[in-house]
Amino acid sequence: MQKIGEPHIIGSYKMDMMAWNDLDIDILNTKMDVSKLYQLTGYIIHTFHPFWYEAKEEVNDEGKTVWFHGFEAIIDGEKWNFDLWFFDQEAIDKAENCCNRIMERVRQQPGSRECIMKMKKELLERDLYGFYQYSSMDVYKAVLEQGIHDVKELLERYQKK
Repeated sequence: MQKIGEPHIIGSYKMDMMAWNDLDIDILNTKMDVSKLYQLTGYIIHTFHPFWYEAKEEVNDEGKTVWFHGFEAIIDGEKWNFDLWFFDQEAIDKAENCCNRIMERVRQQPGSRECIMKMKKELLERDLYGFYQYSSMDVYKAVLEQGIHDVKELLERYQKK
């Protein structure tokens, strides 16, 4: 991964609250371009043989160009999801600081990690956890900021379509 930039593991894996095989990696690379995006696409397809794959170049809300590679593949008999984002240092720092704040709040609230993990797993079982439904951030905010301790209350207070 060093050939394409410096990787920074973020999200649930970094915080030791991963409910399913999902890795979020921010990659520092201020020299990414469409040509490198295509090269990485070839590498991912030939190495991991994903059954779902997406790559794109886009402009974010701050007007900065970012690149994304997302894919799902079977690795050692298990389904894994990978989200690779190419950002500048400022964006990576924001993501890492967000994770650090969440981890600190979890340390300050005994039992919150277990509650978060239980809720994530229950949302997964109900097929309500994912990009267009309830996210990890929804669960973190519910538990750490709103004092919600079960999925039933989350669903009652924050209905999503």
